[in-house]
Amino acid sequence: MTNTIADWRRQKTDRHLLHKHGTIVSWTEIHVAPPQFSGHTPYCVALVKLNKGPTICCQVVNTDEKTLSIGAKVKTLLRRLHTVGEEEVISYGVACALI
Repeated sequence: MTNTIADWRRQKTDRHLLHKHGTIVSWTEIHVAPPQFSGHTPYCVALVKLNKGPTICCQVVNTDEKTLSIGAKVKTLLRRLHTVGEEEVISYGVACALI
């Protein structure tokens, strides 16, 4: 079970990662996902080295494995992940898209 307060605090700290540019270091395509993401398979996840920032792991949206490559340029953005708890609080997270 996910704690909505912990989820909110995590989202607060993710703000500094938004609207950044970076480069894909490695990537993979997920075919068997955790229950909250099972309706979204297959999807791509990448390690992204942000310009002037950390390396993050995030979903690559609006693409497939044919268009992804190591060294590809991406931009981070905010995406809806799932709903949390009985109150159905919407959980958001950092994702990236090819530039």
